[in-house]
Amino acid sequence: MLSNLAKKLFPPKDVLGIDIGNYAVKLVCFAQDKKGVRLKDWGYIPLAIKPDTAPEEKKAIISAEIKSYLKKKGIQARFAATSISGNSVIVRYVKLPKLSRKELALTINVEAEPFIPFDIKDVNLTYYILNDTSDDGEPKMDTVLVAAKKEAVQDKIDILTEAGLEPLIIDVDSFALETLYERTGPQGDNSSVLLLNIGQKVTNLSIVSQGVTRVVRDIFIAGATFDKAIAKAMKTDPASADAAKKNRVLLVSDEDKEAAIEAFDREGMAVSKAASGVLKDLYTEVSRSIDFYLSQGVDHSISKIILSGGMSNLGNITKFLAAEFKVPVEVANPLSFLPEPPKNMPKDVAPALAVAAGLALRKLKDWEE
Repeated sequence: MLSNLAKKLFPPKDVLGIDIGNYAVKLVCFAQDKKGVRLKDWGYIPLAIKPDTAPEEKKAIISAEIKSYLKKKGIQARFAATSISGNSVIVRYVKLPKLSRKELALTINVEAEPFIPFDIKDVNLTYYILNDTSDDGEPKMDTVLVAAKKEAVQDKIDILTEAGLEPLIIDVDSFALETLYERTGPQGDNSSVLLLNIGQKVTNLSIVSQGVTRVVRDIFIAGATFDKAIAKAMKTDPASADAAKKNRVLLVSDEDKEAAIEAFDREGMAVSKAASGVLKDLYTEVSRSIDFYLSQGVDHSISKIILSGGMSNLGNITKFLAAEFKVPVEVANPLSFLPEPPKNMPKDVAPALAVAAGLALRKLKDWEE
């Protein structure tokens, strides 16, 4: 009884990272003790919401799914961190006049307005100063501006609140990936790494150089794009295309293609051709972001690409992208830093937990500070 009372008076620092996607909700919770960080809870909740579902009804369904899952699994979480991406958030790297933190706090709306394509009254605005610099002899500050539509932020708060959770942080998907890479990447690494989280509706892109994110972008070529292309090639519905996508691989090598021809595997060839076309479009968009990064006069080109998200399970995707980008490509293991990997987690689920894991780690770090 005393232990239960203590938990109420002094709630644990553990925070549930919740990535609310269009295909599934992903949950991760870490606990920290004298031995280090361990995985306390995790979850993968598939969502089957019809495309024409009204926004308020969709929010209610997601809240109910989260609440039901937490109860079913006995996950006693109070605090949660989640994130947003897509059209509802804008990240800009800009040079602002050199000001004190107090001065910037008072004038940030005026300074940021020229860089934000939304009405400044409709967004929640935050910023982070990277370093001092100069422009034509004038003292400046390299600053990251983040503007998120208030409506989108409130939607996430509503979902968590209705699920019985207390939202502590609304982050950005790409920054959650950066937080994860800080923990899973090599220490003291001065190279430039491209993080690519391919979800159902959005692909989050981040370029991290010397431990700092330099480019953030959301690309609207993602899982649903693959489903549509495969469905068209196979003359079937998106659900059947999704199933085919999970059971097939990209035919990358000549040997792969010859084997498919010899086996008269028409479906396999159709899936590969359709998915390859989408990946080439994604390659084009990602290349534009790399070119933009290189145009800033940086010292390092991209040395590696790390994939996460559900689409990173597409067979041979790393081989395909490595051949296109001419750099090594690997699939993220967001739990690689743990002393012991979870025994009950399917291999194909782990890459989808990247954003949720980054959110959970972000909060642990903030609690330590």
